[in-house]
Amino acid sequence: MTTVGLISLGCSKNKVDAEVMLSALVEGGFSPVTDPAEAEVIIVNTCGFIDAAKQESVNAILEMADYKEIGRCRVLAVSGCLSGRYGRELAAEMPEVDVWMGVSQYPRAAALLTRALGGEWIFECARDDSVVGGGSRILTTAPWQAYLKIAEGCDNCCSYCAIPAIRGPYRSRSLESLTAEAETLAAQGVKELILVAQDTTRYGTDLYGR
Repeated sequence: MTTVGLISLGCSKNKVDAEVMLSALVEGGFSPVTDPAEAEVIIVNTCGFIDAAKQESVNAILEMADYKEIGRCRVLAVSGCLSGRYGRELAAEMPEVDVWMGVSQYPRAAALLTRALGGEWIFECARDDSVVGGGSRILTTAPWQAYLKIAEGCDNCCSYCAIPAIRGPYRSRSLESLTAEAETLAAQGVKELILVAQDTTRYGTDLYGR
């Protein structure tokens, strides 16, 4: 099995996305490792919200690129908000990156990385507003705790914030899907669920009118 290392930066919502991606990778035949020196594929799941977070993401990408020389890395992938916001510009400046994925491609990560392992350069950062999250996850939090992302995107369009441009309009997940995920997490031993979204107080208004 191809080994994969994942570094996830930024907010708790990004962490949930990374956990969904990890599960998709395992289902796709990849084997997670914690030491980047052992990873044949390295993914940096980025944040693109404020300048400090963007710089942290760029630094992490450059640091992981070194493992193409000092480790086993064959494919370096970048995912998340920084890709969705600045993918084209960064791709022109960072030829060491083999795969660029946005915020809508997490469930397809295994297929995209498999293509990259075959020698294809991948750039798929298009936003898909039909994606609302959910799906099986591999938790990276303490075993008694998990985040539950109840919605995706934002409608507020504040002048200082790029989230609507990166992640699209506000989309609530259905109560049924959230209940099912909560039950699955509880069955795994989770005792504390932390609800997260860009705007948790807006939850449900798009689906239920209140």
